[in-house]
Amino acid sequence: MKPTTRMSLIRPYGYLLDFCRQNGLFDPNAEAGAHVIPKIINAFVRELHHRVGSVTRASYLGKIRRIATILAPRRDLAWLSEIETDLHYEARPRPKHHRIVSSDRLLALGLELIRRGETISHLTDLARARLVRDGLMIALLAVCPIRLRNFAELCIGRQMRRIGENWWIILEADETKSGRPDERPVPEIVTAHIDHWLERWHPLFLEPGDAFWPSTKGGPLAYTYVGQIITETTLRELGVAVSPHLFRDCAVHTVAIAAGDRMGVASGLLQHTDQRTTEKHYNKGASLGAVRRYQQILDKLMSD
Repeated sequence: MKPTTRMSLIRPYGYLLDFCRQNGLFDPNAEAGAHVIPKIINAFVRELHHRVGSVTRASYLGKIRRIATILAPRRDLAWLSEIETDLHYEARPRPKHHRIVSSDRLLALGLELIRRGETISHLTDLARARLVRDGLMIALLAVCPIRLRNFAELCIGRQMRRIGENWWIILEADETKSGRPDERPVPEIVTAHIDHWLERWHPLFLEPGDAFWPSTKGGPLAYTYVGQIITETTLRELGVAVSPHLFRDCAVHTVAIAAGDRMGVASGLLQHTDQRTTEKHYNKGASLGAVRRYQQILDKLMSD
C-alpha cells in the first residue's frame, strides 16, 4: 500500500483502540483484531454519532473492517459489513454552501492573527508563538490549499524548502492522493511571515525538530490537532467553522467568482486530474501557473 493509504486506514483503527482505552475496554494482551467485536463496535458507533458526521462514520467503519481483515484474515466479519452497509445507507453529506468563505477573507484572517501574535504584549512568548503558528496555518492553507494530511506533515527542508528567494511546497508522488508529484511556490505575501516564523517563533516550542507545525508538548503537532485548530479558529474569528478540507472548496468558490471563465486555475491549484490529459503527459507547469494566477486573484480581492 502507498503510505497515504496506510495512514488513512491506521487512523480510524487508532480511534477505535483509543475509544477502548478510554472506556476500560482495551486489553493490551489481546490478539490482533480482537477489539473488533459487536459489543465494542456498536458502542463506538454510538459515540461517533456525537462527534462526526454520517459520511465520516461510514468511512471509519469501512476502514476498520479492512484493517481487521488484514490483522485477522480468518475471522468472519459479515456482521461488520452489515453495520457498514447500514451506515452508508444513512450517510448524508452535510451542505457546504453556508460554510463557504472566500479565500481572501481566510488569508486576511491568517495575516491578522500573525500580526496579533507579533505585536501583543500581555501574553507569554510561547502563547504569542502559538498565535503566530495558528495564523500562519490559515494564511498558508488559504494560498496553498493542499490536503490536510500533507499540510499537517510539512517538514522543513523536505516538503517545505527554501529555493532561492522563494519557499516551495514539494510533495513526492507517493505523498499525494493523486499519485502525482505536487510542486508549488508559496506566494510572496506569505514568504516573509514564514521566514520570521522560523527565525523568531518556531524555536520557542519544545524540541520542534524539523516539524513545520510544532506542538507545545514537543515534536510535531498531531494531524487531528492541526484540523481542530484551524476549524475552531475560523469559527471563533469568522463565525463559520471552516475545516481544512473546506479550504479547497473555498478556493474553487473564489476562483469561480473572480475568474469564472478560467476555472482551469482551480483544477491546477487543487491537483485535480484533467480527464483530457493522461498521467503520462501531465504538465506540472499548469500547477505553477495556477498558483500564481490564484495569488493575483487574492491580491485583487484584498485591495478592493
